[in-house]
Amino acid sequence: MPQLASDPALTQTSVQATDLLVFLRPVQNSQGVITGYAPCNITASDFAASILSLGLLAIGPTLPDTAPVGGGWYLNAGALSYSPLTGSESGAILTNAAMSASYAAWVASLPVADPGTGPGTFWNNSGVATESVAT
Repeated sequence: MPQLASDPALTQTSVQATDLLVFLRPVQNSQGVITGYAPCNITASDFAASILSLGLLAIGPTLPDTAPVGGGWYLNAGALSYSPLTGSESGAILTNAAMSASYAAWVASLPVADPGTGPGTFWNNSGVATESVAT
């Protein structure tokens, strides 16, 4: 006995990447009038990639080109980026100079002698962050 696609026994609530999805694509005549539907197949993983790509193409032009105050999605030199932070520096590219300055400030804030607290804590060993040795 044939089974209809609308049969509740065929209803699924999840898919696997290797599942083959079947759908109907409209067929149009030269005047653009839909004359029928042609069956098509696609794997679930290809379908997901296709939907994601279409979504990104649709939202890309609407995104700001700098990190929004309060965080959110934006285009960083053409690359989709997300900034969960707030403030004007949110999402800023960390340059080598900024990274060096940050490291130097961190090292300067460390104790100048080994505190003896063991792994996971550091001390300033003549300008070099050195992991503590448990005493």
